[in-house]
Amino acid sequence: MTSPFITLRNRKSTTKEFRDGANEVSRILAKEVSRHVVSSKKIILVPILRAGLALLPSFIEKFSEARVGFIGLKRNEKTLKPKAYYQNLPRISKSDVVIVLDPMLATGGSAVAGIATLIEAGAREEDIVFVGVISAPEGIANVQKNFPRVRILCAAYDKKLDKKGYIVPGLGDFGDRYFA
Repeated sequence: MTSPFITLRNRKSTTKEFRDGANEVSRILAKEVSRHVVSSKKIILVPILRAGLALLPSFIEKFSEARVGFIGLKRNEKTLKPKAYYQNLPRISKSDVVIVLDPMLATGGSAVAGIATLIEAGAREEDIVFVGVISAPEGIANVQKNFPRVRILCAAYDKKLDKKGYIVPGLGDFGDRYFA
C-alpha cells in the first residue's frame, strides 16, 4: 500500500488518487484530534475556503454533532497577505472548541486572519485547534507568535517556504489539485 503522502506529493497523481490520499490523511487527522479534544465541549468545525472543504467530510464523520462555519480567505500572490471574502459562523460560546481546517500552513497569514476572526466571534484562543496537512516552519512560527495558546496539528512539517511563499517541498496547490 502506497503512503498517502507519496500520492499527494506526486505531480502525476490523478485527481482521484490525490483525493483518495487527502481523504486518508484527513481521516487520520480527525482521529488524532478526537483524542485531544475534551469530549464535554461542543465542537465547531471551520474550514478555510476553499481547500479546507476537502478535510470537512472526515471531520463531520468523526464529530457528527459538530456545528460548521466557514471563512473565505484568498491570498494575494504579490503581498502574500490574506483578503477576507466570506464569513458564515454559528454562534460561538466560551464552552466551544473550534477546529480550523486548512490543508496548507505556509506563511500563516490565512491561519492568523481566520483565528483572529474566530476570536472576535467569541472563541477562546486556548479552545482553537488548527489542523493542516502540510506546514512550513514560517507558518507555524507566525501562528505561535500571534496566538501562542492555539494548538496546531499537521500531518507533515516541511522544510521552508520558497520566494513565492509556497511550501518546499510541498505538494502544489491543494485546492486546485483536490477540486480539479
